[in-house]
Amino acid sequence: MDHSEVIATEMLKLLDYRGYTLKDFAVWNWILTGKTAMDAALRLQLVRKQQCEATADLGRVPRFVFQKLLLRNDMTAEALSIFIQQIWQFLSYKNQQNKCCDGTEQHLLRGTGESVGLDELSTIVVRLLRHVRKVWPAAITDIAELWVTHAQKNGTNISRLAFHYNRILQLIALPSDESPYQSLHHRQRAFFILFRRMIDPSLRLEISREGYRALIQIQLAHQKTASEREWALLKGLTWPPYKEDRTGMDVDIQSESGVSRATTVLRDAAARGYGPREWERAAAILAGIDDDQSPTIQTRSLSSVPRCSRASLPPGREHESDRIRMKSQSHAAASWTARIKATRTLQEAWMCFLICRDQGTPMIPQLYEVMFEKVIYNGKRKQDTRKEDDLKAQVSSTSKQRAVPGDGKEVAESDVSHNQAISTREPLPTINSLFEHMLGHGVRPSGQLLELLLSHAQSYEEGVEFLQQSTLHHSVKAALLSLQTLTANDAATFDGTLLKKVPDWLFAAWINLLCKSAETAHVPDNRIAENDKRREHLERAFRLVRIRSPMFRPPWNALLRLLSRHGSKVAVDKKLGLPPAVVKFDTARQLLDSMDSLSLGIDFTGFSYLCAIVINANAATDRSPNAGEGVGEGVEIVKTRFAQLVRPSSHLSTVTRLSGYCCSDNRVNDGISLLPRLFRTPHPAYLHAYIRCLGHHQDWDGLADLMHWLAEFAGEIIAEARETANGLVMFRRCFTALRAHGGNEFPQLSKEQSERYGSKLESLRDVMHAREDDWGGWPTDDDAERYLLIANQRSCK
Repeated sequence: MDHSEVIATEMLKLLDYRGYTLKDFAVWNWILTGKTAMDAALRLQLVRKQQCEATADLGRVPRFVFQKLLLRNDMTAEALSIFIQQIWQFLSYKNQQNKCCDGTEQHLLRGTGESVGLDELSTIVVRLLRHVRKVWPAAITDIAELWVTHAQKNGTNISRLAFHYNRILQLIALPSDESPYQSLHHRQRAFFILFRRMIDPSLRLEISREGYRALIQIQLAHQKTASEREWALLKGLTWPPYKEDRTGMDVDIQSESGVSRATTVLRDAAARGYGPREWERAAAILAGIDDDQSPTIQTRSLSSVPRCSRASLPPGREHESDRIRMKSQSHAAASWTARIKATRTLQEAWMCFLICRDQGTPMIPQLYEVMFEKVIYNGKRKQDTRKEDDLKAQVSSTSKQRAVPGDGKEVAESDVSHNQAISTREPLPTINSLFEHMLGHGVRPSGQLLELLLSHAQSYEEGVEFLQQSTLHHSVKAALLSLQTLTANDAATFDGTLLKKVPDWLFAAWINLLCKSAETAHVPDNRIAENDKRREHLERAFRLVRIRSPMFRPPWNALLRLLSRHGSKVAVDKKLGLPPAVVKFDTARQLLDSMDSLSLGIDFTGFSYLCAIVINANAATDRSPNAGEGVGEGVEIVKTRFAQLVRPSSHLSTVTRLSGYCCSDNRVNDGISLLPRLFRTPHPAYLHAYIRCLGHHQDWDGLADLMHWLAEFAGEIIAEARETANGLVMFRRCFTALRAHGGNEFPQLSKEQSERYGSKLESLRDVMHAREDDWGGWPTDDDAERYLLIANQRSCK
């Protein structure tokens, strides 16, 4: 008997001992080898359905199959929803009665039915949280419910249970990959679910330092409360920004009124014996109080301390940087990083930076990163403010919320009197002067700093200089710089292994740089050489994305953004005789097909660019009716993509009907019903782009369907809008757009369409009337007219 036969014999014995057969083994293999995560999820669902209905002699799917499935890297929200439901049922199996939901005798499944241990349950939950952060942030509350429901059944060792609870808190505090601020309220709800269980009198689990840090991180990411905003507006223009009474009523406002929620949690942690360390000191500065108890600017932030440089890790392990803290760096460096960040103006930030340097503090890349942010966003403040003016003109002033310092990355203008002005020994820096300053102190760009510089480089040549001076491995630099001479003929035979060496974040930043360099909105057509150069950047960006076929969306979104711009010159698969906007539409369809072939799909950022591309193409065909035959399908493509983003697919409607299988435990049914109704909740800005696209195409049925959808999911949208500045203002702009398109401006509207549109509009108005305090009330006729006027002015430019 050879070695393979011995292994086969031992495997059969083990399967038989566990109550399984080779047929069961083949089924597990069939589930695990699904081509995509969705295929595997549907196979798992089918097998468990057959088990429950006793239509096949199959053993119970073992635990390791679920754990292996959660290791997939191609997870989608649709597939994840199936896995969550199946895991709920699997974990509740040992507590079920031998009854199906319809009351018939349940098939006694073969295979072991021992309970899942605490460590194994923690592994499942950790993997679920990793996927939830990437593809479905709204489902994080259901993962918290799953953990609380089943951990209490397994937790016999209190100290071990407390360790796992605090570990789960840390993972919940990590920001989601997409829209981290908008999804913040989901993470906070998950926190409350765990905290309620931890402080339960029957359990009394201790919150560790890491648990407190997780809660502080959540509080730092929140918008300011009403009292915190009031306190921020009372701070003087000098530094430190002590309170200045402007009216007699301000005298009665005490300092405790301005204590932030993060500061309250920090004080509570200190009272429990967790004295301040490097992390807590940096968090306190961002929360509004410095080490010497002097005030700072309470600053909204996703994290409180700098992270390890991604470029310092070996190739292929850059993703581990978020877990590695800079333990070798001094406490002063982390505190000064927070101080520079917690400022209002470029002058204040530069003053803190110079004091930090003069005190001999180690000049680490993170210090320069926050300083570069101040310089970059100070320049953005000085740029054209037309979009902001348009927004103010389109909405009622009653719904606007005044931004206060620390709400975002934007830098305030230094508008102070001479005796209050902050003076520095050195002039305010620019990007180039600060970069030279950094190199002069022996610091080279890496990690997030390099990503920031490449993303905001003013030219391609400047981006190449940033890359050349970085600490990246020479093979990574060579992989990018050697591609500068890549031609269309070389692309077919190009070895894509070079691109695999480039980290995802760097590849996305590089593609973004190429796309920015390809924009020609401000370049006259008579500057032929420069236009040709920019076309080369565009062609290279498209070829690089197609060669690498990245499994992350930022590079694809950069290309879609470029195609949505009016001034970009398209030379990719150009068809003679067609308007540029139509060529861009055809190119966008090719990009979407490529993303679909990777099972990637677009997010709402890419969706908003797609709406603009379709609008431009439709406008071009209006001027040239024979310009393109496929452009008429554009609005249907947009509607299909929107449905895919917010609605369950046809497979998921089946899953909903089958969710009762093997579920006699009421808690399991409750858990499944708690799954979010939407896979992704659109920000009002993306909804407005969709409304504009439908309105431009005069798709009244589409607009009516959208209004019905808005009436049904208004609560979810408002919750997301509250987490961003002016989110509710932009939500009102959506209704203004609907109101504008429902007027008499379009005589093509038939009587039947007019009646349907009008009834849906009134129905939506009735639903939103109870919520008008949140978003400013229903728009008036004047609002609609002003909206159309501004829209027409912008379309003529």
